[in-house]
Amino acid sequence: MATIGERAFRAHDRVAGRRNSAVTGFAVTGFAAAALLAIVTSGFFSPSYGVALSLIAVGMLVLVWLALQRRVHIMRVPDVYRIAVIWALPLTVARPLFSGDLWSYLAQGLTAAKGLDPYTLGPAQALGPDSAVTQHVSHYWVDTPAPYGPVWLTVSRAVAEMAGDNLLRSVLFYRLIALAGVFLIGWALPRLARRGGVSPVPALWLGLLNPLVLWHLVAGAHNDALMIGTMLVGMELALSALNRDEQGGWSRFAAGMTLLTIAACIKVVAVVAICCVAAELARRYGRPVRSALLVLLGAAAGMTVFSSIGGFGWISAMSSSTTVYSWMSPTTGTGLLIGLASGGRDTAAVVTVLNIAGLAVFLLLALRLLLSVYRGRISALRSLGLIFAAMLLCAPVVQPWYLLWALLPLAATTHRHRARVVMIAVSAVVALVTPPLAAAAPHLVVGYLIAITVLAATAAIPAVRRRCLLPMTRRPAETPATVGSTVVAAR
Repeated sequence: MATIGERAFRAHDRVAGRRNSAVTGFAVTGFAAAALLAIVTSGFFSPSYGVALSLIAVGMLVLVWLALQRRVHIMRVPDVYRIAVIWALPLTVARPLFSGDLWSYLAQGLTAAKGLDPYTLGPAQALGPDSAVTQHVSHYWVDTPAPYGPVWLTVSRAVAEMAGDNLLRSVLFYRLIALAGVFLIGWALPRLARRGGVSPVPALWLGLLNPLVLWHLVAGAHNDALMIGTMLVGMELALSALNRDEQGGWSRFAAGMTLLTIAACIKVVAVVAICCVAAELARRYGRPVRSALLVLLGAAAGMTVFSSIGGFGWISAMSSSTTVYSWMSPTTGTGLLIGLASGGRDTAAVVTVLNIAGLAVFLLLALRLLLSVYRGRISALRSLGLIFAAMLLCAPVVQPWYLLWALLPLAATTHRHRARVVMIAVSAVVALVTPPLAAAAPHLVVGYLIAITVLAATAAIPAVRRRCLLPMTRRPAETPATVGSTVVAAR
């Protein structure tokens, strides 16, 4: 008979075998879907076929991601990292997908490299309408100044000085920057999950492997990748420094606050993270006004230093992103519907009123959540995710990749099954309804119909096979006599 140790080793080998098989299977399947997406969006297909095939690839990868949840419990953190790398590989060599913001980054960097002010000039004014870069910028933003912080403008200027107006080289640089941000997310997320009492592997599955990360941070190369990455790493360093049981002290806290300040100088919304750390510091060390002011003044000093390098124009240019109506924003979308119902005459006024009301509601919710951190009712990291969630509900502009601001911190702090199901559902739906490439409405409608038909038929195949084959393979019911004879024979 096998000893207890031998049986344990055999059980361990079986679990390891299942884990390796699952990792290989899901990695290969996801890679195939991502590779199909990269190929069919390369421009070699007609619009009708290209849209349909790209949406099929999108649906395949979302389904693979959802199916992977059933095997997460047997995986380890390195397994998730391997899957993430394999899924992202095809998208790193694809054209910019799901958004054309990368071309706006390049235009703003070239504007700064020419000695002009990207905070006052749009791409068409600074580079001219005949520039190849300007022609790639969306017509919505071709006359819009840069709304980003001084650190990002400095980065964009450096890219422009290295790549010039070479489009391929510029895409490569921005992809590398975005991948650096995704790497920081992958480093910080399991550590933050352990700090929040959440298993790191499910947190990585919901966060790092999320299709929205692949679509918008890898394929789209949004500057949100670098902003979120530096913000999460800064949160981990700052919170670990405030934990008296961990080593590092104030030097680690200073490093964390520096990264949070950099994140806020990429996109100003990261100031929320600085406020959450200030509330946590006030709770742990007392003297709330003095502690909060110390953190906020330090961050303001850092932002002043970065602005002296990249420019102070971002303060007045922040409102430029609100010049285009965003249907995903609950307040703006509601205002547009009300305006449409009233004939369109009062649309601008209604949208403005609802946006102001949304801003007031957001400020009240954010203040209440920060007070909850100070009183010890919720953690600073969870407060960060909830404040961003409130921002998405109240902000005048919402884009699909903005969901990651709230989703990633909440993935590391959410324990309730129902709340995680909601985050999974929102991620899957938004990932499915966002087309990889812009196309005319008829092509999108036909493409979605074809993709839905193909994916539904594919998903139904296993159920049909089980229904057809089960009666043929079902064992006959055992009679009492058969059971008894079996028992006697066994004896």
